[in-house]
Amino acid sequence: MCTHGLQYKTPIPVFGIEGRYVSALFSAGSQTNKLNEIEQSLRSIQGSLVKPAIQDFIDSSMVSGKEKAKLMLEIGKETGMPAEAANFLAVVAENGRLKYLRKMITMFLAVMVAHRKEALCEVITAKPLDDSTRSSLMAALKKFAKGKNIQLTEKVDPSIIGGMVVGVEDKHIDMSISRKIQMYTDILKQSI
Repeated sequence: MCTHGLQYKTPIPVFGIEGRYVSALFSAGSQTNKLNEIEQSLRSIQGSLVKPAIQDFIDSSMVSGKEKAKLMLEIGKETGMPAEAANFLAVVAENGRLKYLRKMITMFLAVMVAHRKEALCEVITAKPLDDSTRSSLMAALKKFAKGKNIQLTEKVDPSIIGGMVVGVEDKHIDMSISRKIQMYTDILKQSI
């Protein structure tokens, strides 16, 4: 996948079988300036990989790796994927690694988030955030994420009663009322 022997390093470390393939794809996409197109094409097939028919195809030992690779390459070309993404799918299939494809795609998407210097943040509240609260939260998250661009996902879950649960990259902060009630209930049970 690499031309002229040039290697582009992923912005975050990637490991294992998945990491080797993701590194090669990132390097190929970097060389051709097609990282965004590759990301979009992988994102578009990500949901299909959980469908039973696709899972059966991936798991099937009745179809050889070469046949799977040929089919994956054709699918890539027919759907308009960049050549790097289609070739990636073909190599993964030919090497018998399709069972790792979902993990590879998830890892590649994480690499792209780091490449764009973004921080993925999720906030769960009992009611939708109003504009003022959202602005205050974004300001606090920007300080916490040390200059990265915040990609905020908002979810509403009335069961938390109030407060919020915030996830920033690999950190989790539970400031919900339901968590405080649980904590006090546990303390009361211990003292009895």
